[in-house]
Amino acid sequence: MLEPIKLLFDQAPIFALVLFRVGGLLVLAPLLGAASIPAKVKVLIALVLSAAIFSLVPQPAAAPNNAWGLALAIGNELLIGISMGFTLSLMFLGVRVGAELVSQQMGWSLARLVDPSSEVSSTVLAQFYVLLATLIYVLMNGHISLLHSLIQTFDTMPLLAAGVAGSVQALFESTITAAFMLGIQVAGPALTAIFLATLALGFVSRTMPQLNILAAGFPIRITLALFILITSLELTCNLFEHSIIWVLQEIGSVFI
Repeated sequence: MLEPIKLLFDQAPIFALVLFRVGGLLVLAPLLGAASIPAKVKVLIALVLSAAIFSLVPQPAAAPNNAWGLALAIGNELLIGISMGFTLSLMFLGVRVGAELVSQQMGWSLARLVDPSSEVSSTVLAQFYVLLATLIYVLMNGHISLLHSLIQTFDTMPLLAAGVAGSVQALFESTITAAFMLGIQVAGPALTAIFLATLALGFVSRTMPQLNILAAGFPIRITLALFILITSLELTCNLFEHSIIWVLQEIGSVFI
């Protein structure tokens, strides 16, 4: 009767390490780490996932025998999970930044709403693009690929023997650069069209001083920007899909 209880207590520190690596991923990972998901639900998801993969995790030779060693091991596992989730979430941030740039030039930045997925104030256009990016991410099974990569890390970075690779900093730098470029590519066509329209309105104002450019410019910029965004929507979806595939490959090159 006491043997199963003793076995349970012996495995508890190892399960805690697995739980914190999985929980670290759920803190910042797209979709699973959304602010709209209650913390209790995230904890439940982390417990279920940890219990499901615990039998697949290679067992270390010995568990930490003191609180300080266990705290260091937990911190390392948490950092691995957070690094993976944060790297992937940067791509969604790039899409949001690009949409915010377009919204500001269109004049839509004056109307802002609270985004339930991040609980921050953003424009309607930014929320639309984030939801579109999330839909693409789900349709291409990005969340499943991320969880599969996490499971593989237990083979390449075993518990109590794993250290965050020195190339993680290079991964962050390259991903931030790629996210910024994605935002520029998303906003580029609309920003170019708005710039040309503003330039044309400037020439018109010189020939027709009585024309109120401020009042006439807003509907023109909004209509032109929406037309460009709609026509380039397929290109934007392809760009985001390729970016997600690239960042998943980069995560695999570092952690797997």
